[in-house]
Amino acid sequence: MPRAGGGSKSTAIFKEKLIYLEVKRDRLVCLDCGQIFSEELPGINRYSRSTANFTKQSLSYLAKNSFNEVATVNQVGYQALRKSLYNHVDPFALLAEKLKVLNTVPEIYLGLDGQSFRGQDMVLTITEVARKELLTILPSESQRDLLRFLERLSPEIRAKVKGVAMDMTNKHYRLLNRYFPEARLVIDHYHVIACSLMHLQRLRTTLQAARHLPIPIKQELNKNREDLTEREKAKLNRYFNFFPELYETYLVKEKIRQLYRTVKYEEAQEKFASLVAELKETKEPELKELRRTLLNWQEEILNYFVYRITNAYTEGLHTKCKLIKRKSFGFRNVETYVRKLILGLLPFIMLWGYTHFST
Repeated sequence: MPRAGGGSKSTAIFKEKLIYLEVKRDRLVCLDCGQIFSEELPGINRYSRSTANFTKQSLSYLAKNSFNEVATVNQVGYQALRKSLYNHVDPFALLAEKLKVLNTVPEIYLGLDGQSFRGQDMVLTITEVARKELLTILPSESQRDLLRFLERLSPEIRAKVKGVAMDMTNKHYRLLNRYFPEARLVIDHYHVIACSLMHLQRLRTTLQAARHLPIPIKQELNKNREDLTEREKAKLNRYFNFFPELYETYLVKEKIRQLYRTVKYEEAQEKFASLVAELKETKEPELKELRRTLLNWQEEILNYFVYRITNAYTEGLHTKCKLIKRKSFGFRNVETYVRKLILGLLPFIMLWGYTHFST
């Protein structure tokens, strides 16, 4: 084939440095049909205005910064960055790579927890809590999206799931029981203690409104008893003398905390039964409601003492998610939000053909 001359020259800015790229490639002419086409170059896709390396560096920078900052520094538009993000970060494609690794492990312990995307709109984070690995982030907490995730799990993987850590909501209870009939559903102990704290604080605000008196001990009630200073203990005791029902509810919160220091399942079962029996005699509406909640989730609460799995790792990821959202000044599109989170949370090398469990 005869060769025809050809070339191009372009400029780009990356991290405030001006880069000139001059490409000279051969243009070839087909002797049969007379069509002219250009030589393919490694690292530069056809019709692309940027190299693969530039895209990789831009995404690496985007993992820690906002779209606006990366677009300004690299002199690229938001749509170009968004297109690169969508092309290289696919939640379900990355999940497929994770599942290959899960096929090699003997036991799996999942963690499910929701986080706020915008206001009441939630996304669902799914992790492997024993190995502290992010599996995927679903664009909503709906049954449809969770079902899409569960359908991707092979029967072999489902059989390996021994426990699922979750919060105190029943929106996914039946679905999880159907797909993991051999697994134990575990209510994270953080949510149980948080539930008792919610009733305690709600009682405090009710008393304030009813008595028309301020009860400024919110922070002291939230703190663990052993973490209180002598001054804080004295402050609590003063208000407990005026409001004995507040003291009663506070003691229940501390007893629930003590429950989770139990080592053996049988001992925890006895303490739980004793606590529920004690709450049966109370006349306080908040404690009656707390008792009903504990009874409704009795099996799942006690399952913690079998596997002792929690969503602590998942909650830690949510702290990072809040930082990513804050640095990006929020998101309008949930799909973009999910991909941006995965880009910032997962090891960047996974986006370029490698998979591993981090250590």
